Amino acid sequence: MLHSRLLPLLPFALLFTFSISLLAEPVLQARTQQFDVVGITPDTIRASLNRDRQHSGSHVTWNFNWESTPGQCRIVTASTEVTVTAHMPRLQPDAKRPTSVQQQWDGYVLALQAHQEKHVDLALDYARQIEEAILALPPATACSQLSQAANAAGQRLLSGLEAASREYDKKTQQGALEGATYP
Repeated sequence: MLHSRLLPLLPFALLFTFSISLLAEPVLQARTQQFDVVGITPDTIRASLNRDRQHSGSHVTWNFNWESTPGQCRIVTASTEVTVTAHMPRLQPDAKRPTSVQQQWDGYVLALQAHQEKHVDLALDYARQIEEAILALPPATACSQLSQAANAAGQRLLSGLEAASREYDKKTQQGALEGATYP
């Protein structure tokens, strides 16, 4: 009896399964560029960090393919790629540096890495949303219209990512509330 009640739901289950399979996980291209920091005391290390600091960044791109039939164009695939460059400080060894200062630095770097990873998570989340938005577009009469709509959806969500990233930095005081501050 149970099977006969579920049978009418089978087309919906297959449609749901098929639509999920169209979504691909964003491709992540991540690289870390280190910059050297020197010093023995927290003050000299901070001065070096301030002088040589570089900001990390991410970039999201999307691609889509459509199928065109007379009078109709529809999206059939969408994919995204997230490119991240994390600029991480590397404290140069110095035998004169006290162990407590090195430990403080090590804690800072771990917290900074965790903060950067949350920015990557945001970028991946928005990349997924871009794919979903593009795949959800209804068919259009012309592929140029569909292309414009897909790119507009991507740009809208990309603006959302930038705002979310700024908000995250504001909420965490650029990671300071998560321990990503030295000293």
